[in-house]
Amino acid sequence: MKVKIGNSNINYEVKGEGRTAIFFSGFENDMTAMIKSLEPIFESKQNWKRIYVDHIGVGDTEIGNDVDSVEDVLNTMLAFVDEIVGTENFVLGGYSFGGFLSRYIIGKRFDQVDGVLLLTPLIKNDMMNIDVDRNVQTIKYVDSTIQGEIDRRIQEDLVGAMQKTNMDFMMGLYEKNLNTKVELDKFNGVFNKPTLIITGRQDETVGYKDAFSILDKYPRATYITLDKCGHAAQFQQVDIYKQLITEWIYRLEEEQSR
Repeated sequence: MKVKIGNSNINYEVKGEGRTAIFFSGFENDMTAMIKSLEPIFESKQNWKRIYVDHIGVGDTEIGNDVDSVEDVLNTMLAFVDEIVGTENFVLGGYSFGGFLSRYIIGKRFDQVDGVLLLTPLIKNDMMNIDVDRNVQTIKYVDSTIQGEIDRRIQEDLVGAMQKTNMDFMMGLYEKNLNTKVELDKFNGVFNKPTLIITGRQDETVGYKDAFSILDKYPRATYITLDKCGHAAQFQQVDIYKQLITEWIYRLEEEQSR
């Protein structure tokens, strides 16, 4: 499905019916990366409408000539959310850059957001000052069968989700993001809704320390740093990941019943 926002045509896919949850992929991944990691969990749940989105620059979303910066991407995706959900409440989730995008939307539509998933999220807007060890190496499993399955899923589900990415456009955004003035988590008070923040102890892309710095703004957050885990927690620690997502969904449903 596509919807025109400004001069861009945003591609998205809807699964299920009920309460709305919108999920954004990573910087260079299309929606299939999120679908493959979340749908096996949500398929057993009732009353959830999952909306998976190709943000600008990835998948089948068509880039408009009015998008030339990170701020343009953020505002276009915010307009997409407004178009799709209107004034109803919704849940957000994002992987890596998708977590950055989710936090931006929380700041703009604070009262409508009922909860958020931040999966190995990009936290800082200053890419030169991310607290990360670029030389760290993920500890591999001794069991070659387990490690082989992890490697296969990363190759098929993450790298495979980059096949339609406009790399020239995305690299241009990356360079501009080094100096972006976008500020996140500047809402008044705190985001007192069910939150899940998953980080990888060996994440060489965004690290794990920056995410800890935002916890005061998210008092309902479960925060975890997983060993033997880099930037792909959904595949490198799949069993714990499933348990954490399931518990987060439970908290979302419990909160709605209060």
